[in-house]
Amino acid sequence: MTPARVLPLEGGCNFRDCGGYETTDGACVRWGRLYRSGLMARLSPAAAAQVQALGVRAVCDLRRTAERALHPNPSFGVEVRRFEWDSEQESSPIRDPAFARSNDVASVHAAMLAMYERLPFGLQPRLAGVFTALEHAGQGAVIVHCTAGKDRTGVALALVLESLGVRREAVVEDYTLTNTAVDLRAQLLGRDGTGAGLAATVEPLLALSVIAQDAMLAARPEYILASLGAIEARHGSVRRYLLDELALEPAMLERLRQRLLD
Repeated sequence: MTPARVLPLEGGCNFRDCGGYETTDGACVRWGRLYRSGLMARLSPAAAAQVQALGVRAVCDLRRTAERALHPNPSFGVEVRRFEWDSEQESSPIRDPAFARSNDVASVHAAMLAMYERLPFGLQPRLAGVFTALEHAGQGAVIVHCTAGKDRTGVALALVLESLGVRREAVVEDYTLTNTAVDLRAQLLGRDGTGAGLAATVEPLLALSVIAQDAMLAARPEYILASLGAIEARHGSVRRYLLDELALEPAMLERLRQRLLD
């Protein structure tokens, strides 16, 4: 029986298993080794215990320092190593006041594409750290997450899956699954006690026009393809980006393929 792709954790947000995707040479990503998620601060004690039982050995928290301080992760056990980075608000086209006020679909769409083109080159330490965490975990599991589990996590997981040789269509499929796996509007904007309760971090979203909110909350194929396209335009391939931009070793990438593929 195929394991569940989306894990229905109480208080969870977009928690998914990235196993089962096929590679171009006929291999398959192992289930139970690579998880992606949004905010985990609201996991119930029972759900946190469920996560701990998954054999997690590393948690990559791609959020900024202020985000982590406002909504710290629960403990998943002393054997779980936390990978975190001190970072401030990244510059981005979606931080422009014009984006917040815009009711023009084309302009907000263009801003999102521009943001995704920048992400692989603005998050290098964190993206490289994801691969370090995967190697650290050995035969255990890794969780990669941010707040929504869509943008920063989406780029990170796309890179991991690409490094394993997963077909591009499946990489896009994994990214766009956010659209049906979670109601991000309810999770991030809910004010009736059902949302994630992001407090100060949600205020920028609340100030956006509905059209801008929709653009930010959606996981559109062209978004992740913009990141991958920017990588290929600058480096020629994702592999060269991993080796040159993230300074990963070929031997490390091969070890991860052996551990994460069947």
